[in-house]
Amino acid sequence: MLACAALLALAAIVLPAAAQAAPHDKPVNAYFREVWTTREGLPHNQVNAIAQTPDGYLWFGTWEGLVRYNGLEFHVIDRSNTPALRDNGVRSIRVAPDGALVVGTSRGGVSVLQNGTWRTWGKAQGLSQDEIMDAVRDQRGRLWVATESAGLTRVDPDGHVQVYSQGHGLPSNVTFGLVRDRDDSIWLSTAAGIVHFAGSGRIVVYDHHDGLPDAPIFHLEQTNDGRLYAGTERGAFVRTGERFEAVSPLLPADGVPSIVRDAAGDLWVGTINHGLLRLGANGVDALGSQKGLPNNRVAALFVDREGSLWAGTNAGLLRLRDAPFTTYNTEQGLSDDYVRAIAQSRDDSVWIGTSRGLNRWRDGKVTNVYTSADGLPGDSILSLMPDDDDSLWVGTYVGGLLRLRDGKVVEHHDNANGMPGSNQVRALARGPDGALWIGTSRGLVRMQDGKFKLFGSDAGLPRDFVLALHVARDGAVWVGTANGAARVVDERVEPIDLHSMNDAQDVFDFHEDADGTVWIATDRGLVRYRNGRKAAIGLPQGLPVDTLFQVVDDEAGSLWLTSNRGVMRVQRSDAEAVLDGRRKTLNPDQFGEADGLASSQCNGGSGPAAIRDSQGRIWVATARGAATVDPTVLHSYRRTIAPVVIEQILADDHAMPTDAALTLAPGTRKLEFHYAGLNFQMPRLLRYRHRLVGVDADWVERGNQRVAQYTNLGPGKYKFMVTSSAPGLGQGWNPQVTTTEIEIQPQLWQHPWFAAACILALALLVVGYIRWRTRSLRVRAVALETVVDQRTRDLRDQTTRLLVADEEKTRLVRELQEKSEAFERQAREDPLTGLANRRSLDERLAQAFDLAVRTQQPLTLALLDIDHFKRINDEYSHAAGDEALRAVAEVLSRLFDGGTMLARWGGEEFAVLFPITSLERARELCEAARAAIEAMNCDAFAPGFHMTLSGGVCERTGLSHHEKLVSRADQLLYEAKRAGRNRIVG
Repeated sequence: MLACAALLALAAIVLPAAAQAAPHDKPVNAYFREVWTTREGLPHNQVNAIAQTPDGYLWFGTWEGLVRYNGLEFHVIDRSNTPALRDNGVRSIRVAPDGALVVGTSRGGVSVLQNGTWRTWGKAQGLSQDEIMDAVRDQRGRLWVATESAGLTRVDPDGHVQVYSQGHGLPSNVTFGLVRDRDDSIWLSTAAGIVHFAGSGRIVVYDHHDGLPDAPIFHLEQTNDGRLYAGTERGAFVRTGERFEAVSPLLPADGVPSIVRDAAGDLWVGTINHGLLRLGANGVDALGSQKGLPNNRVAALFVDREGSLWAGTNAGLLRLRDAPFTTYNTEQGLSDDYVRAIAQSRDDSVWIGTSRGLNRWRDGKVTNVYTSADGLPGDSILSLMPDDDDSLWVGTYVGGLLRLRDGKVVEHHDNANGMPGSNQVRALARGPDGALWIGTSRGLVRMQDGKFKLFGSDAGLPRDFVLALHVARDGAVWVGTANGAARVVDERVEPIDLHSMNDAQDVFDFHEDADGTVWIATDRGLVRYRNGRKAAIGLPQGLPVDTLFQVVDDEAGSLWLTSNRGVMRVQRSDAEAVLDGRRKTLNPDQFGEADGLASSQCNGGSGPAAIRDSQGRIWVATARGAATVDPTVLHSYRRTIAPVVIEQILADDHAMPTDAALTLAPGTRKLEFHYAGLNFQMPRLLRYRHRLVGVDADWVERGNQRVAQYTNLGPGKYKFMVTSSAPGLGQGWNPQVTTTEIEIQPQLWQHPWFAAACILALALLVVGYIRWRTRSLRVRAVALETVVDQRTRDLRDQTTRLLVADEEKTRLVRELQEKSEAFERQAREDPLTGLANRRSLDERLAQAFDLAVRTQQPLTLALLDIDHFKRINDEYSHAAGDEALRAVAEVLSRLFDGGTMLARWGGEEFAVLFPITSLERARELCEAARAAIEAMNCDAFAPGFHMTLSGGVCERTGLSHHEKLVSRADQLLYEAKRAGRNRIVG
């Protein structure tokens, strides 16, 4: 059966420490944010209610149905697929003490989901036809229902109905919200006060005489400490003793439809006009529609088990959560999101260079911004270096090198002023002799005493394009270029060949240890250079990506590596063990957008692109801001992987219950399991493995696939087991395994005794048949001898005739076969390019798709389209267009090996089928094809035309039919076109 409730309860208790202890000194708009609307799968943009059931699912109530969320997909439950839900307008969602889901709908009564079964209370069960505002169920099983204008209704388990209205002591028949107190009593908010249904049927009313405003009470919330909060038309109030008082004078007197307290103790208030407010020790911080909130009307708030805050608004769903990384970008005052260089000055302020200016960060705020309007020769900053005299050297993209002091440009060096090399300055370093080393795109420049000297490839540099500089303790200048590294010693350039290190070429950064060991970040991994000996760590040694931009030592035993796919933390001792051969692979911690990075794309080729500041924080330049993390508090963000939930079981394509052991009918041959790990902070990082005991000898690892399928099953008892892990985060397999027991009953003939009976009957039948056959053969033997003699004479005559006819038939068959083969080629081959045509690929795709599903092998399809092809026909002629198609076909045929199938899909579109090929490998091949087409010379048929190629690549995983594979590839091709063409999307 499914993982027991005890395990789920444990998962609910063992929450990430981030939800318990993460500091909230960062502004709300610096929190990691995600927004969902109808574009992402919500049936309606207004989210009225949010809840989480014990199994871990999140539930959202909208005007177009109830939504269940597993972290990756929204499953909509409405009248079309669930008849028990009689109205799509969901106003409230509550979780009963026994774990049941209580759903209040606008016009359809109250529906309760318990143990996979729905039950609905409506007019026939005693509810009024008035619109439902809220509904809760208490520990005694009583259902309490608040209505829009008909007061409160209580339905007891025995069916008894009790209606409360003004005649029974309510201050108003207009009601809004309900709260079940920890003592199981009920609180009700109305248009004229709050009602407490205490024990023994006692009703206590609180109104403006008790501190509440003389206004409607929209919402009630009881926090974990037992305090009761009221959201009113004129602000938020809290119960103190037997009275209510305003929560804080800092909060506006605005309508409050939602309130929640997070695990850190801060109070979050959702308002009607002022957006989302956080009240904490540092006062009130706001998040409005101008800073990422979908809409300023916040109808629902909820804190999930992982500590994330969910906000339902009129225009979409928002999730806020604290994360290890904090990103500063334009929302916090940076001149641009694209950050290229970061450096810290002696006063502990941090300089941040972006593509649109220079910024200064101090004490958590961006205090100064300098652009071309302030005298900079260009806004795009590539390199920074604070100097000992508190000045700042700034390298720009097109404006050369400048020196700032007190925010003013005091020196400017470029080609026009005598500086050799290029005005593109990517790296800076100060030598022990006072010389300033300048890395440009056209060589290395030394500036000393106002004089310049250029070092280029003619002086021994591997390449003129300089990406990184480092002055070592021994005074040598380490130079990273686009084709290897070099050391400059006493003006002598000593090249360092790194091609033997996984074919490394681009060198982005150097880090030197106290013992002189130099760590080198390259495009093929991390290289250790010690005592003249080199060793490398790359993909084979466990790095998830091997193009590394920066190496930062946190001085706590770890190296931090930046890349285009996030930030990695590697234990220095593990790296040394791998490089020394004492360990085979690493297990790095990988951080990305789920950890607070606004973008996982870190920047390199300029610098410094990452630093450790004087407080021990790591700063990283990314494509969407400057991100910072304090390594000493990472343990506070420890993640707990929740157990996997089996969402659906299909037996011979028929849905089965998932909450009990299954006994299936005889003849069942196929089982399919759909599952998900309910981790909302990192769902795409989860990896799964499963095992069907009785079929699989060991665990089967499935990557991120969430479907397991078994066919040709025989009768017997089976046990399906599934669990998850997050290897990219350094977390192994979750010991909590979700299981379900399954028994397939045998057919009559599949019982053991049936085989024995069949063998006995068969033996008797064989004996009887042999006796009968022996007698009949004797009789027939005599008759056959006569017939054989006559037939032999006839056959001699026929043989002569047939030999003549056979020769004629052979000739005709040969001619027909030759014609058939010619017609077959014409039917399956494109006459213009000689490639297979769409019909041929369609047949091959269908066969390959079925084979890939049966063998669980990857299958990838790419659709490639020539950009702006119509221009060739219009501007150069259709004959030129035909030549272009033939040329492209020739290039593609040369690039794709025999393991693929290339076809002309139609017009200027080509299709490539990659059997047993991963999505990543297929995307690499298509990217190579795109580059080859881009480099192709078109002068032979379209002089001056520059041909490019766009493509969409997708893998069959999760797709039920090969036509959906084609459709998905076509969608990705359209995304490539829409994103600007000349790219591969997959």
